[in-house]
Amino acid sequence: MIREDVGIVILGSQDERHGLLPKDTDTKIATYVAFKAASQTRAKLVGIVNSAAEHESIRHGRHHPPAIVLLDIKRIIENSRERLGIKKFIIVNGHGGNKLVHKYLPEIEGALSVNIAFNNKLIELEGAHAATEECSMAVAAGLVSPKGLRGQGDFERFPEVGFVGMKEAHVDKVLKRLALKTEKEGVKVDVNLGLKLLEKAVSSLVDSIKEM
Repeated sequence: MIREDVGIVILGSQDERHGLLPKDTDTKIATYVAFKAASQTRAKLVGIVNSAAEHESIRHGRHHPPAIVLLDIKRIIENSRERLGIKKFIIVNGHGGNKLVHKYLPEIEGALSVNIAFNNKLIELEGAHAATEECSMAVAAGLVSPKGLRGQGDFERFPEVGFVGMKEAHVDKVLKRLALKTEKEGVKVDVNLGLKLLEKAVSSLVDSIKEM
């Protein structure tokens, strides 16, 4: 199905600690998924959001209030509507903290007379922060080699991995459970797992595009 009337907005996080992974891993994985889905549907890649939201209890990088993130999203959508005539948009999200902006998107829809969908499949798939699933996807997407991730499970050096050493984040029961699981199992890179997760994320985004 050709959907050149749909614009894809890439929302990740450009500057947060991921152990041995790049600081912009969230954005790069979301971009990978967006590109693959756009290639299959001809939806247009209309922009990358440079800000990212995060819960106050999680401090592992450069983040911004949801209002700032929403403003950046609005600017991309407004420009795409005016320059390209696009009125249907899908945000592909690669960073968990950005769920904070989701409930405010209807305000942008109303102000600009557009439709916006929020695809959060990557967050559902990635498991603990910078741990097995995310590392596997990063390797499968070509962001880093398995060799480059040796030492990713050193939680004293990288307390942000799985949030194992960031006890303040453990007020969230889900994050605490993931942290305990990561601490117990360590970080393992599985390229086949990464490819499967990426394929699921791409398939989900393609379905979202078709449904617009």
